Amino acid sequence: MWPFNRIRLFSGAPDPVHELIRGDQARVVKHTSAYGMALIRFRTPVLGGVEVPGYSWRLAVFWAYAEADSGALPSSQVREAMDVFEERLFEALGHDAHAVWVAVVTFDGARQWVFYTDDVEECGRRIAAMPQENDPYPIEMEAAKDPKWLYLREEVLATVEYGAEPGATDNPDDAQHLREDH
Repeated sequence: MWPFNRIRLFSGAPDPVHELIRGDQARVVKHTSAYGMALIRFRTPVLGGVEVPGYSWRLAVFWAYAEADSGALPSSQVREAMDVFEERLFEALGHDAHAVWVAVVTFDGARQWVFYTDDVEECGRRIAAMPQENDPYPIEMEAAKDPKWLYLREEVLATVEYGAEPGATDNPDDAQHLREDH
C-alpha cells in the first residue's frame, strides 16, 4: 500500500529521484470528469519537464477489474487483491530504487501503476518472479521512452494542480475514505 520509508538509498551526491524517494511524500486526489471518477495517488514533488537521469523509461502496469467505460471502482475484494499486488510490486521494483513509482491511477474499471526506470527488461523479470496467488495476476504492462517524464505531467496529472486543492491530501490515512466502495 504506502511504501514509505522502506527504501535504502545509495550513498553519494543526492539527485532529484533519490530526493523524491527519501522524502516519500504523496498526494491523493479524487477527480471527476465527464468520463467518471478517478482516484489519483502521486508522489511529490512532481519531477519532470527536464530530463531525469537514470530513469528514462516509463513503465505502466495495468490491472483491469471491470469493463472499460463502466466507470466502476474496484470492489473491496478486488481492492484487497490489488493492495497485496501493489505491496509486492513496490518491493520488487523499488527496494533498491531500480524503478521509482510516481503515480497510481484508479479509473473506469482499471488501476494503473506508473514507474520510471532505465531497465524495463529487469523490471519485467522482477515482476514475473513476484509471488503469485492461486491464479497469475491479471496485469498488462506497457513501456515507452519518456526521459522528461511527460506522461506523468501531461497525461496522469493534466487535470491536477500539484499544490493543495480541495479533495487532495498528503496524509494516506486521510485518503482512506477515497478507497471505500461507492
